[in-house]
Amino acid sequence: MAALLWFQGGACSGNTMSFLNAEEPTVCDLLTDFGIEFLWHPSLGMELGEQAQALFHALARGEKPLDIFVFKGTVIRAPGGTGRYNMFAERPMLEWVRMLAPQAGIVVAIGDCACWGGIPAVAPNPSDSTGLQFHRREPGGFLGANFRSK
Repeated sequence: MAALLWFQGGACSGNTMSFLNAEEPTVCDLLTDFGIEFLWHPSLGMELGEQAQALFHALARGEKPLDIFVFKGTVIRAPGGTGRYNMFAERPMLEWVRMLAPQAGIVVAIGDCACWGGIPAVAPNPSDSTGLQFHRREPGGFLGANFRSK
């Protein structure tokens, strides 16, 4: 069974809504027929607070396998590269991405924002948003042009 973790950065949730409304396969089909274990999802995750944080830390430390890390939305780097405009589970989301992406067998960027920064990355970009591996049309993004998942 493939362990999947889904995080959301700066986003409108459109990709999540499309995923939840999918008909072929449905979310239930994915869970039961395709051998995917949803470790956590912003709309489906059962763990909250300290339970969720314990799971995220175990994955980040490599204590629990992470086969697929799905990320939707932009990586928000503001203010001043700290990422503190987008806090999640008591730390900036960019720190979670920095820790989890290298642990994952596969990293999947869902949607324009996660791929290249989408509309939030367009000037003046006060949130200093970027995609995982591209910033607009330029290779690089948050993970860097040379990042490759396991």
